Amino acid sequence: MVSAIVWCMSETTPAPRAYVLGGELRHARENAGIGVRQLAGKLELSHSVIVRWEKGERLPSPESVSAVAVALGLSAAERDRLVQAAKDAASEPVNSVSIGVAGMADALTTLMGFERAATSITDVSPLLVPGLLQTADYARMVIGDSPDAEARVAVRLGRRDVITRERNPVQYTAYILESVLYQQVGESLLVDQLRMMRKLADLPNVCIRVIPDDVVFTPAHMGPYVLLEFDRAAPVVHLEHLRSSVFLRDADDVEVYKEARAELDRMAMSPTDSIRFIADVIDKVETTE
Repeated sequence: MVSAIVWCMSETTPAPRAYVLGGELRHARENAGIGVRQLAGKLELSHSVIVRWEKGERLPSPESVSAVAVALGLSAAERDRLVQAAKDAASEPVNSVSIGVAGMADALTTLMGFERAATSITDVSPLLVPGLLQTADYARMVIGDSPDAEARVAVRLGRRDVITRERNPVQYTAYILESVLYQQVGESLLVDQLRMMRKLADLPNVCIRVIPDDVVFTPAHMGPYVLLEFDRAAPVVHLEHLRSSVFLRDADDVEVYKEARAELDRMAMSPTDSIRFIADVIDKVETTE
């Protein structure tokens, strides 16, 4: 009996894998030409349950995902893939309120999940070199002295794998203000960091864009943000401040940040000019040593 299936594993704030799985289920349903209410009728469920699954607000059990696949006429291979995705999502840590030390740790776990699942990341970082581009010494400077500083540095460096891995690396674009290249952090540290940026920019999936100082005001001056985009799930925006972290999923809110990216694209130096500019800064710093 359909009604005997355990339909939902839990109901929580959307975690990355549940969110991406929801996008996959919505994509499959739309491709099958079946509406939400029609699918709910086939499964003898309230349509609101389907809506919550597709938004990632509720995590469907592997059994329910299998039932959805059958109802949509998906292939056995696609059914198995989605069932495995549901199992993986069930083991993912819950995304809790992201305030304070514990909250920020949860937010980092969530962000890392989104980074691994994303197909494209846009990192707008007006004050610092973006985390995915940082050297160990630069990361230590940013993180500061704390008992777990080295562990946090290791985690930050490990996150870079999403842009350097051989299989399906994320398309990564960083927008930084010109002033970031002149930070008073020590000549050796700065040169090593700029060289790292040049090296990573050689990757075909990495693009670094410098916003020149003569552009008086841009959306980047309003603060940093990360726009994460996925193959079959809606985009997410991550905002981080001193002791708080926010993930925006509302379509209208996210659209504002996408429009801001388009504006930065018009204002920033080209990728080629940006790397040439970084090379010039390296030469200037080394000349003054």
